[in-house]
Amino acid sequence: MQYHSQFLFFLFAFIIYTLINGYVFIRTKQALPQSKTIRIIFWIVALFLYSAFIIAMLGRNTLPLAVQKILYVPGTFWFGIMLYILLFFLVTDIIYFFNRFFHYLSSSIKKNYRKIQVISGYIIVICIAVYGNYQFRNPQVVEKKINIAKKAGDYKSLKVVGVSDLHLGVANDRKRLEQYVKLINDQYPDLIIIAGDVVDNNALPLEEERMWEALNKLNAPLGTYFCLGNHEYLSGIDASMKFLHKTNMHLLIDTSVVINNSIQIIGRDDKQGSHNRKSLEDLVKNTDASLPLILLDHEPYNLNEAEENGIDLQFSGHTHNGQIFPGNLMVEMLFELPNGYKQKGNTHYYVSSGLGLWGPPLRIGTKSEVVVFDIEFN
Repeated sequence: MQYHSQFLFFLFAFIIYTLINGYVFIRTKQALPQSKTIRIIFWIVALFLYSAFIIAMLGRNTLPLAVQKILYVPGTFWFGIMLYILLFFLVTDIIYFFNRFFHYLSSSIKKNYRKIQVISGYIIVICIAVYGNYQFRNPQVVEKKINIAKKAGDYKSLKVVGVSDLHLGVANDRKRLEQYVKLINDQYPDLIIIAGDVVDNNALPLEEERMWEALNKLNAPLGTYFCLGNHEYLSGIDASMKFLHKTNMHLLIDTSVVINNSIQIIGRDDKQGSHNRKSLEDLVKNTDASLPLILLDHEPYNLNEAEENGIDLQFSGHTHNGQIFPGNLMVEMLFELPNGYKQKGNTHYYVSSGLGLWGPPLRIGTKSEVVVFDIEFN
């Protein structure tokens, strides 16, 4: 039943993707010169852009890494550009349609409407894409002061760096990971926490580029702790675990750890990936209520559970804050806290928009971020 549902979902997504591409390409073709050579070149490029992302995803566990990069990078770029071109064409088609009744376009504009529509559309969308890629490539450091009304051994305060959704793989390669590691270490954290989705679509590029070596350069006196996300499962949990165990990071799967008899961390299994995830109530039974308690839970559902079970800080990711507009508006309808900070009772919540991302390497209306928690205990 589960595989049947997944098949129907991907079939539906494939049909929608194909229809959108068809609409965009037909509109684009209408603005081209009549030259046969130009049109042949256009359809070759169009076929490549349409199929690159699909082939890269289908062959993510079999194709050589070099081939995956040739397909995946332009394919995902086109995926993002295609969505904005679609919106632009739809709006301008509506304008053109109503001109039949209200005649507000001049005859010269009407005569050249398709060329104006296509050329202006691509110029505007490419400019937006350049901005979005810049936003992605330049993560922000977000600082958040938090007070926890508990004693943490001899620690009066701690600097905790939180990141989520690295999505390491074909696009977020070792070079970018090394930049991430430097950015995190430059904050001089006492403790590093990662809220899932270290792996993107498959573990192959992480293994081939020996990315565990870069992750092992993360530097925090109290260590690096992380939980699983849904992409560790989507990528193949066995291959993901094989890679993750090569790192020096501490993986918490429905378990907790006490650091220096001072602070506790619970890492939950992923809500989507695991069918045997323990309840938070069961996990809290193994903790000391007098010590500060941090929860790592990739997907920020059912926030009340953390407050009801005495969690002091829940750190999550998953949403990417929608990644590209209007996705941020959509996740606001799905999650109580799609991004940022919130406090309920004595529980602090932070949902990160993520450091990496999935698919189009664009951040439009959102940001890539590293979160620095300055926590004081009393």
